[in-house]
Amino acid sequence: MTLIDNIRKLQKTLVLPEHSIVPPHNPETAFIGCVDARVDPTSNLGIPRGKALIMRNIAALISGMEGKENDDRPNESSFVEFAVREKKVRDFVVMGHTHCGGIEACLHGADLPHVQRHLAPLQETRDRIRAQGGTLDEQARAMEQEAVRQSLHNLRTYPEVAAAEQAGTLTLHGWVIEIETYRLMVLDPVSNEFKPMHEQQLDRGFAAMPPPPSRGR
Repeated sequence: MTLIDNIRKLQKTLVLPEHSIVPPHNPETAFIGCVDARVDPTSNLGIPRGKALIMRNIAALISGMEGKENDDRPNESSFVEFAVREKKVRDFVVMGHTHCGGIEACLHGADLPHVQRHLAPLQETRDRIRAQGGTLDEQARAMEQEAVRQSLHNLRTYPEVAAAEQAGTLTLHGWVIEIETYRLMVLDPVSNEFKPMHEQQLDRGFAAMPPPPSRGR
C-alpha cells in the first residue's frame, strides 16, 4: 500500500466533530528548511501545531534582495513579508542539514538546470570552499554550514527583516541538523562557528545572529 493509499484510507475513516472551530493563527516563528524527505521540521524538532510558518526549498536557501531590480523569487519574498510584517514573528530560523542533495548538486555541478539556477546565490561560496581543498565530504560539510551563513546574510537584505531586527522585535537563528542523529548545530554569533545546541544553556539569544551596527550617514 502506497502513502497515497494510506491517506485515502485515513480520510474515509476520519471522524468529524459536530461543530468545527477554526483554530487561531498566531505563529511565533518563521522557519525555512530543506525539501529533503528525511527531515520533518515539526516531528524532528517538536514544533507544536500552529506555532511556526514553514517554507521549504532545495538547500534551505534564501536568495535575498541584494543587487536585484525586480523580485524574481515571489514565493520567498512573500513568505518573508507575510511572516515579518503580517504575523510579526519574533524568531526566524534558517536550517540546513548534513548530506544535503542540493549542496552536493551545487558542489559537483549536477545536470539539473532549474536546480542550478536556484542555487546560483551559492556560487561564490562554493568556489571559495573548493579552493580551500579537502575531501569531498569535508567540502560538503563546510558548504552546508556556509550556506546557512549566506542565507542569513541574504535574509537581512529584506528591509522588513533588517528593520525588525534593529528594533529588537526579531531574532535570526542559523541551524544545521544532523541527518544521522537529528541533533542541532547552532551558529554562535560570537565565534561564527556551529556548536551543539544540547550543550548550551537555554539562552534564547545564543543561536541568534546579532544585528549589524547602524551606519552613520
